[in-house]
Amino acid sequence: MYGPLSDKNYDVTKLFGQLWEETLQQRIIESTQNQPDDDRVAAIIKCKIDDFLCRFPFHERLQLQPDAKDNAKALAARVLGNELFALPMEEKYLQALRYYNESISYSAQGSETRALAYGNRSVVCLKFGLSQECLENIRLARASNYPARLADKLNKREQHVKRCIQHDPPVFPDRVKHTPGKYRPRSSGHPAPKLSYEAHANVPQLVKCVELRQDSEFGRHLVTTQHLKAGDVLLIEKPYANLLIDVERHVRCAFCQNEDRFTLIPCEGCTVTMYCSEECRDKAHKQYHRYECGVLRDCWRIVGHLFGGMVGLRTVATAIASFDQDLGGWNDHLNTLDETNVNAFTMDWNNATVSDIYDTVQVLATNQKRRCRKDLAELIFFASIVHRLLLERTDFGPLCESNPIRSKLLFDLLLRHVQTSLINKKRVHHMEAVEVKDEEDEDTNEKVKDELNDYFDYDNEEGKPTHFEERPHAMAVYPLSSMLNHSCVPNVVPINLLDGRCAIVAIRPIAAVEQLFDNLGTCTIRHGRSIRGIYLQDCYLFQCSCGACQSHVECAYTDPEEATLLRNLELLPKVETKLLMLLWHMNQDERYYTKHQLTAMQHKLVHTLRMMHSFSPDDELYLVVRQETLLF
Repeated sequence: MYGPLSDKNYDVTKLFGQLWEETLQQRIIESTQNQPDDDRVAAIIKCKIDDFLCRFPFHERLQLQPDAKDNAKALAARVLGNELFALPMEEKYLQALRYYNESISYSAQGSETRALAYGNRSVVCLKFGLSQECLENIRLARASNYPARLADKLNKREQHVKRCIQHDPPVFPDRVKHTPGKYRPRSSGHPAPKLSYEAHANVPQLVKCVELRQDSEFGRHLVTTQHLKAGDVLLIEKPYANLLIDVERHVRCAFCQNEDRFTLIPCEGCTVTMYCSEECRDKAHKQYHRYECGVLRDCWRIVGHLFGGMVGLRTVATAIASFDQDLGGWNDHLNTLDETNVNAFTMDWNNATVSDIYDTVQVLATNQKRRCRKDLAELIFFASIVHRLLLERTDFGPLCESNPIRSKLLFDLLLRHVQTSLINKKRVHHMEAVEVKDEEDEDTNEKVKDELNDYFDYDNEEGKPTHFEERPHAMAVYPLSSMLNHSCVPNVVPINLLDGRCAIVAIRPIAAVEQLFDNLGTCTIRHGRSIRGIYLQDCYLFQCSCGACQSHVECAYTDPEEATLLRNLELLPKVETKLLMLLWHMNQDERYYTKHQLTAMQHKLVHTLRMMHSFSPDDELYLVVRQETLLF
């Protein structure tokens, strides 16, 4: 039921591990031990795995089967929702809502099962005083052939809502100011960030002073040609491909990624994706989903620790749609492509073709040459299974059936982009407001409050602190910002905007000709040096040599002056004023930034920027409804 789709009992990486020990290791090591050509090694491994899969019952071992609507599963999900709804607790209503959304996803189009799930969802909306959402679900229920025997109940609910709207407006305050069932752009309530300096003439999403360099020590990397200040916006980039993570599928639209849990509608071809509107559903189908619809659930279910590689499937689907299924033309293009001449920082983005834009993703690092035989074989094993599923269940079958060149191209793209996404994918975050609950233990409560004090806002009526937490909801691939190298003490950070773009912002002054560094998730405040080293080696295949990893200083240090300023910032009512004070303090000439840790001010700057640009007041509804007494 709702929650992660991954199933540890059918984890493709665990299955591969068993098969490696039993039979694949000997076959592959013997065949490749004297082969110096890395590309030839991959081809040999692919051949051995193809031979193995032709005889191995991987469908049965992984329980792979086409995704299809199932009214029995839809009924089971709705029954679980009803059981939770019967409990008079706000959080249980939201859990029930997820089960109703899952029921809608599983149910067949036009079925009574779907109609009843819409009807149940309208009652949840009623509980939260969401009048227009309630009416939209009643409309959807009728459109799905709501049973005549229960029509009177639905009619009375509709009349009650309309009567309350007309005669008792305070009961239904219409907190969400948009039309349910229609796409609407989300607003943060703050002006969208803009580049801080002159934009590059050919790359309008990038400031002119940031350049791509390459050398033997750092490989491809970004530097600034002028002095930068903390808070400077250097890049605002759209992703080439992004993917909603599976646990958000019953909460957010799979296309625009807006939070619209009360009115989501399903894809009619699979049981995974839901959308805020028919507009988003149609766009998703046209831009990528028609190529992944038949395999998405099984891929999520078996992916295991290759979780990040799921963006590779979306990248391939997006690219193929952009090339209008012309696999032959695409193959010719790639065969003549000189990857050394592809530079996303010098090409003309104003006049770029779909192939030009794709090329900037094609040349992202795969780290294939750094992988040991076992790791490379594991990726080829996964890509081979996905390749077979695509040929069996999607339009790729007819396209590749009689053309081995096209079939090989599809596999090569899958293998490449599973690898590029594992290395280059970025988590997409939003800020979520959460009320900080009182602790029974006063000492514990004070400790927690001290630790979180930098991030409190005392805006509600009772003066209770509201903590804004960073939560991931998607993964994405950005061609330009993927060129940023890693540091455990970065000097720039990504700020995810509500329209899907990502802004890269400086978090301390940066000298001219200094390299720009992002962070791959190894924050020094949460992870020690040894843990960071293991993570980076296992996931990204390199050893970090940043100041934090070379330093023996592991303890955090807070400047007393900074601590005083942070406390004073909490007295300011407006986040814009807090930001101005932060930047004034951080850009003083005498300010010193250590090499082994980010300062408390830098953490506060990142949090403030994300609170301004990665949080929508519309989403505050879900904090409000959890705090209020239910109306019915």
